Amino acid sequence: MAGERLVKSRQRVAGKSETAEFGDVGGTCVLGSLRTTASHTIGIPHLVELLREAPPDASVEQYRELVVEDNILGRPTRAGRQRSFRHLRELYLLDSARPEFAALRHFWDIDPSSHPLLAGLLAFTRDEVLRASFAAIADLPAGSGVTSADLTAAVAAQFGNEMSESTLGKTGRNTGACWTQTGHLVGRAKKVRTEVEARPAVIAYAAYLGHVAGGSGLGVLDNPWSKILGLAPGRIVEALRDAHNQGHLNLLVAGNVVDVSFPALGGAA
Repeated sequence: MAGERLVKSRQRVAGKSETAEFGDVGGTCVLGSLRTTASHTIGIPHLVELLREAPPDASVEQYRELVVEDNILGRPTRAGRQRSFRHLRELYLLDSARPEFAALRHFWDIDPSSHPLLAGLLAFTRDEVLRASFAAIADLPAGSGVTSADLTAAVAAQFGNEMSESTLGKTGRNTGACWTQTGHLVGRAKKVRTEVEARPAVIAYAAYLGHVAGGSGLGVLDNPWSKILGLAPGRIVEALRDAHNQGHLNLLVAGNVVDVSFPALGGAA
């Protein structure tokens, strides 16, 4: 998978937070370099509809048949159906052999109310334009207004030399719609920043992504995904404990040693 290495994670000891950040050479998961959101939104309503119809063990071909042959998304042309499937495949993999998607599907069935954030976490991992746009809203307090121009500027700051003015304008509109789908924004013509509710299943999925990226201990959440969920550094243990209490992961805290594992997903951190 193309992209840069994802997470640098270190154990937090003696109450001191060690940051996790993009760009390290460690870890086995990489950030995708897709730019799907330059031309299209992340299509969470379509993903919801597709996963509602597909069995948990569906193959990539079964997903394709549902979208292209059975037209469960109600697209008027075959070309449109093929395009919808391509976008969903790019962003969400739709392949149970990929741990990122297998874990998403596991938590998807556990907590339907968390669908927007679960999908948003994977789309954020896969699409570099969506990641760039998050800078426009990451630190805004709830109630702040957000315009397409704000999102366009955030994308332009990273990719301005690589995109035309018209493409950049479209990314502002598309990414605004994307963050509305995930619940980070509300409104149509005038969008407003809102707080998202990171429920235990979402916490566990974010932690699992951190684990796949090479994080260990608190490093499974002390990483960029925690910002998507609005988790303050001081709440990481509490959030992991909530997920543990719901049976989504195993958490062991002994002094300054933290161990996180994912028995249901076949992984330990």
